[in-house]
Amino acid sequence: MSRPSENATPRSLPTRFLGWMVATVSARPRLMLWFSLLLASASVGVTVLQLQIRTSRSDLMDPSSRFAATWKQYSDTFTADKDLMVVVETSAPNATVIKTVIDDLGDRLKREPELFANVQSSVNLAAMRRKALQFLSAPDLQKTASRVRSYDKVVRDQNWSYVRAENLASTLRKSLVEKQKDGVVPDSTYRSVERFANSLSTFMRHSLETRKPETHSFTSPLPDLMDIAADQKLTDDETAYVLNNDNTVGVLQLAALPQKDDPNANSKVISRLREHIAAVQTARETDYPGLKISLTGIPALEHDEMHSTSVDMRNAGIVAFFVVGGMLLLAFRGVRHPMLALLTLVVSLAWTFGAATLVIGHLNIVSVCFSIFLIGLGIDYSVSFINGYLALRQELYELPEALRETAETTGKGILTSAIITALAFATALVTGFPGLAELGLISAMGVLLCALATFIFLPALIALSDATVDVESLPTPFSVPMLRKIVVAWPVVSVSVAAVILGFFGYQAFRYSDGAVTCRINYDSNLLALQDQQLDAVKSERRLADTGSDTVLYAVSVAHTWEDAIALRRRFLSLPSVARVSDGASKLPETPDDQSMQLIRQLQQSAANISKSAPSIAPAKYKEVGEEVDNLYAAVRKSSNPTAQRAAKALDQFLEDMSKTPGARSSEILTAYNDMVAKWMIDEYADIAGSNDFRPVGLRDVPRELKNRYVRVDADNNQHWALRIYPKHDVWNGAALTAFVEELRTVDPEVTGVPVQNLESAGRMHTTYASIGLYALAVISMLLLYNYLRPGQKLLTVVPPVAVAAFIGYTLFKRNGAVDPTMLVLICLGLVVFIAAVLDYRNLRDTALTLLPAFAGSVLMLGIMALLGLSLNPLNLIALPLIFAIGIDNGIYLVADCRQQIAAGKKTFEPSADTLSSVIVTSLTSIVGFGSLTIASHYGMFSIGILLSLGVASSLLVSLFLMPPILALVAQHQPAPMEPVRIIRKTDTTAAADVKTPPPQKKKAA
Repeated sequence: MSRPSENATPRSLPTRFLGWMVATVSARPRLMLWFSLLLASASVGVTVLQLQIRTSRSDLMDPSSRFAATWKQYSDTFTADKDLMVVVETSAPNATVIKTVIDDLGDRLKREPELFANVQSSVNLAAMRRKALQFLSAPDLQKTASRVRSYDKVVRDQNWSYVRAENLASTLRKSLVEKQKDGVVPDSTYRSVERFANSLSTFMRHSLETRKPETHSFTSPLPDLMDIAADQKLTDDETAYVLNNDNTVGVLQLAALPQKDDPNANSKVISRLREHIAAVQTARETDYPGLKISLTGIPALEHDEMHSTSVDMRNAGIVAFFVVGGMLLLAFRGVRHPMLALLTLVVSLAWTFGAATLVIGHLNIVSVCFSIFLIGLGIDYSVSFINGYLALRQELYELPEALRETAETTGKGILTSAIITALAFATALVTGFPGLAELGLISAMGVLLCALATFIFLPALIALSDATVDVESLPTPFSVPMLRKIVVAWPVVSVSVAAVILGFFGYQAFRYSDGAVTCRINYDSNLLALQDQQLDAVKSERRLADTGSDTVLYAVSVAHTWEDAIALRRRFLSLPSVARVSDGASKLPETPDDQSMQLIRQLQQSAANISKSAPSIAPAKYKEVGEEVDNLYAAVRKSSNPTAQRAAKALDQFLEDMSKTPGARSSEILTAYNDMVAKWMIDEYADIAGSNDFRPVGLRDVPRELKNRYVRVDADNNQHWALRIYPKHDVWNGAALTAFVEELRTVDPEVTGVPVQNLESAGRMHTTYASIGLYALAVISMLLLYNYLRPGQKLLTVVPPVAVAAFIGYTLFKRNGAVDPTMLVLICLGLVVFIAAVLDYRNLRDTALTLLPAFAGSVLMLGIMALLGLSLNPLNLIALPLIFAIGIDNGIYLVADCRQQIAAGKKTFEPSADTLSSVIVTSLTSIVGFGSLTIASHYGMFSIGILLSLGVASSLLVSLFLMPPILALVAQHQPAPMEPVRIIRKTDTTAAADVKTPPPQKKKAA
C-alpha cells in the first residue's frame, strides 16, 4: 500500500523486523530458495509416506462425549460400525429372484471370511417355528383360539365358498351397513374392509402387469391366526429373508473386517464387495431384466463420500489454480510475476501438507477441503506484496529498497491479515468437533505459512527474476483511476444509498419479533442431502427409506439382562416416533404358564388333524365379484373415516382395472385369487400344526445370524442385549431427528447410534458456531484495537478488562460451580470498548471501521441468500469465519491507507492505486478460487463454493462503495492525525533546496 510520509511515527518493531527479514532474504536469494524448496520437497515426501485419509464420521466427533463413548462400546462389542447392506431390487414384485440373488452373493462372501463377517443372506427359523405358539402372549393366544374356531367353519367343515371374493365382499358390506344403521362403526370394521380392498386390488394390478397370477403378489384378506411381530416371525418359510412388504427389495447384511494396521482397509473391503456385486449382476441380469444390486451402509456412505470429495477437491484445485493464474496474468499484464505468485502458493501448500502430516497425521471428510481455502486465500498475500513492490518500483525505488519498503508497509497489513484469518480458522478448535478442529488447525497453519512464504520465498524469487530488468520493463500495477475518484466524489450520497440497500437486504435476512432478532436463513442439518445424490450408496439408502426396509439410520440401546431388554423394547415401541424395534430379546418369550401351555397343545393337536390338500373351488365369475365389490365401495365411500377413504380408493382402483380387462381374463385372475385364499388358510393351520415343540424357548433356538447382531456375552460372562430402534419418519431432517432422539432419551439417556451422532454434531453445529463466532469477534476486535492504540494505551486498555472478567468468572465458578463464557466475553469486550472510548476514541472508531466490511458484507450476503432461497448446512458453516476474515482484511488495507494519508497531512481521502487494486485483485482471485468448488458433485462442497464466492463478493462491494466514502467523511471532518506526529520544521532555504534538488538515484535498473 502507500508508504507513509517522512513525518510519521517511527515504525513498530514487528514492522522493522519484517523489513530486516525481507532485506536479508533478498541479499541471499539463492540460499533462501534452496532452503525453501528443500523444505517443500521434504514436506511432500512426508505427506506421501505418512498422511492418512480417514473416512469415518466417528472421527469427526468428540470421543470424550457420552454418546460417542456409548457408540464406541457398542461398536466394539457388535462391530456395528462396519455393517454393510447389499440391496437387491426388482422392477416388479419377485421374491424368488431376490432370494436367488441374495443366496448367490451370500455364498460368495462366506468364502472370504478374512474380509466379510456376519454374512446374513438368510436366517434359519426352523427351531423357532417349531415353538411359534410360545411367542404369543396369553391374550394373543386367546385371540388365536377364537380365530381358529371362526376359520374352522371354512377349513374343517370344507365350506370354501365362504372365502370366495364375492362372498367376502358381501359379508363385509352387510356388517358395515348394519353398523352404519346403528350409528357407530368401529375402526376395526374399516380396517377389515381396507385389508380386503388392498389384497384384492394389489393382486389384480400385479397379475395384469406380470400377465399371470403369482403367489408373491398375494396378501391375505383375512387376519393371521398368530399375531407375531414381523421381526419375530420374519416369513412363513423355515428360511427367512429380509424383504419389504411388496417383495421388490431384499437386503443382505454383513460386516466388513478391515485390518487394523491398514488405514485404507475399509476401502479395499468395499471395493472387493463391489466386485462380487458386479459379477452377480452380470451373471443374473440377462435372465432377470430390471434387476439392480447396490451397496449401502455407513462405511459405504463414508467411503463414497470421501472418494467423491477427493475427486471434487482435485478437480476444483486444478480449475482454481489455472483460473486464478489467468486472472493474475490480466491484472499484472505479464507472465513472470503471476508465475512467482503461483510458485509461492505451491510451496506454501507443500509446507502446509507437511505440517498437517506432522501435527495431525491424517485428513478427514471435512479437512480435505483446506487446500481450496488456501488457493483462494493464500494467493492474496503474494498479490498484495507484488502490487506494493511494483508500485514502489514505479517510484524509482531500487530493487532491495523496494522489497524492504514493501515489507514494512504492505507487509504489516499482510501480517495482521494472516493473524486475524488464522484466528478465525482457529475458532474451530473449541467447537468440540475434532473434524472441524482439525480443519481449523490445518487452515490456520496454512494461512500463517502462506504469509511466511510471502516474506521469505517470494522476495527471493523477485530478487532473482527482476535483478536485470529495467524499471520501464516492469508491469504497472492494475489501476482503476476513474473508480478511485467516483467512490469518494459524493460521500454523503454514496453512504446514504449504501445504507438503504443494506437496510433492504438486512430486512430480507432478519426479522424482529417478540423482542428478539432472528435470522431467516434456514439451517439444513440433513447430512445425506449434502452428498452426491448420484452415488449408488446414497440412492440405495434413499430407496430403503422409501420402501420401509432396514436403513442405516437406527438408534441403539444396550441392556445387560433379558428382562431389561424386554422392558426397554416395550417402552420404545410405545413412543410416537418409533416405527419398530429389532432385537434379540424378543426372540426369547416368557415361558407360558400351565394354562397357556395346555391351550397351545390343544391348538396344535387340533390343527394337525386338518387335511393339507388343496380344496376344489368353482371358477370365479367376474360379474358377480364386480357387483359385490361395487356395492361394498358404495357403502364404504360414504364415510369420512381416513381408513374408510383408503379402502374406497383401493376398491375403486380394482373396479377400474377390472373394467379395462376382458371378462375371461378377469375371471381367471379372480379364480386364482380364491385358490390362494384357500391355500393361505391351509398354510395358517399348518403353521400351528408345525408348532409341535413344547420345550421352553432358549437362546439356543435363536439363529446364529441374529445372535451375532443382537446378543453378546463377554469374557467376564456379562450379557449385552442390543436393541435397534427404527424411526417412523425420515430423521435425516432436523425436526423429525430432534423429536426422535429426545423421545428415545426419555426411555434410555444413554441411547446412541447414527441419529444421535447426527443430532449432536450436524444438528447442533450452528448453535455452537454462534457462540464460537462471538468469541472470535471479541478476540479479533481486541487484536485490531491493540494494533491501532498508541504504545502507552495498549496495556491500560486491554489488561484491566481481562482481569475483571477473569475475577468475575472465578467468583461465579466458586459460587455456582459453573460459568457462562458468553457473559464473560461480553463483559470483557464491553469494558475494552468503554476504556478505549475514553482514552482514544479515534482508534476505537478505526477498529469499528475495519470491521465494517465484514459486518456489512455479511448482512448483504445473508440478504441475497434469503432472496435466492439458499440455506446453511453443517459444511458451509465453516466458510463463515473465512468470509468474516476476508472482509476484515479489506478493512485493514483501506483503514491503513486512510490513516497514512491523514498522517501525511492530507485533508481528503482517495484510495491509493495499489490499495484499491490489491483489494479488487485479491477479492476476485478469492471469488474465482472458491467458485471452483461449484463444479463439485458433492453438494456440501458445492454449497461451500457458493457461500464463499457470495460472501467475498459482498465484502468487495462494501469495500468499494461504502468504505471509501465513509473514510472520506472521516478525513474531511476529523483531519487531525490519528497517531502522534513528529513535526519537523524546515528553513526556507532547505525547503527551496528540496524543491530544486531531485532525490538521488543510483540506477533505474533493478
